[in-house]
Amino acid sequence: MRERALGLFVLVLAVAGCSGETTAAGPLDYDESQPLELTQPAETRDGEIVVRDLSYASGTDRIAAYLVFPAAGDDDLPGVVHLHGSGGDREQMLASAKLLAQQGAVALTLSAPSQQRTQPAGLSAADSIRWQRDETIADVVAARRGLDVLEAYERVDDERLGLLGFSLGGRLATLVAGVDERVRATILISAGAAPVSEYVDAAPAELRDDVREVLPAIDPLSYVGEITGSLFIQIGRTDSVVPQDALENVVDAAPDGTRVVRYQTDHGLDAKAERDRVDWLVDELRLDR
Repeated sequence: MRERALGLFVLVLAVAGCSGETTAAGPLDYDESQPLELTQPAETRDGEIVVRDLSYASGTDRIAAYLVFPAAGDDDLPGVVHLHGSGGDREQMLASAKLLAQQGAVALTLSAPSQQRTQPAGLSAADSIRWQRDETIADVVAARRGLDVLEAYERVDDERLGLLGFSLGGRLATLVAGVDERVRATILISAGAAPVSEYVDAAPAELRDDVREVLPAIDPLSYVGEITGSLFIQIGRTDSVVPQDALENVVDAAPDGTRVVRYQTDHGLDAKAERDRVDWLVDELRLDR
């Protein structure tokens, strides 16, 4: 029975994972003085859009990314970081990045470091929880470093930075936007979360103190209310991946003034949701100015 309970708890954690001026934020803070060490080996042209292959330093990681931007036109453009879902990489959000570039934005889509490696063998249950926390923090830092990359690009207006996250990337986006005041507009797509208390209750008795200690540092429900920029939450009413309760938890914890739209569709949402995202970012980041 104990082994079964532990297995269920680890499964709960795994499912939870699917789904300018900066402020110091304790465990989500990072060394802003670290050089980006940008490498840009190649770029391709897709019509009027350029896709630049690049990588940059983030802590001890190297982050693979695409920088997507209009081939011609003005400088002083908005910049938007894209965060993919569980099991994905920088390719997953490339189509979205291209859509924004067509509207006159610069977009960065990156591969989250946690999705490029597996948990070391032989960890205890308590150490496994801490490892998952540390991997989430590495993802948050990689995204914040992505904002640094946008700021370093001469065509980007660092007063108009945005963030877009899908599923796991949406959970990460709550943490990033909750601690980084550079983010002026955030979109959470199919992002759900359960209260830490539910994870504590689901854990075996001997792990509850560990869960109670570790998870608050990466709890989306603690950070989403701290977002200072504009926020748009998109939910699928028939989401078969993230429970509706978890999706609505994020809505309930969001700050006043958040735009929330529920679509009659599944986890990946639909073309209308995509159009709504682009239109909202055009307005919030003044892409048409």
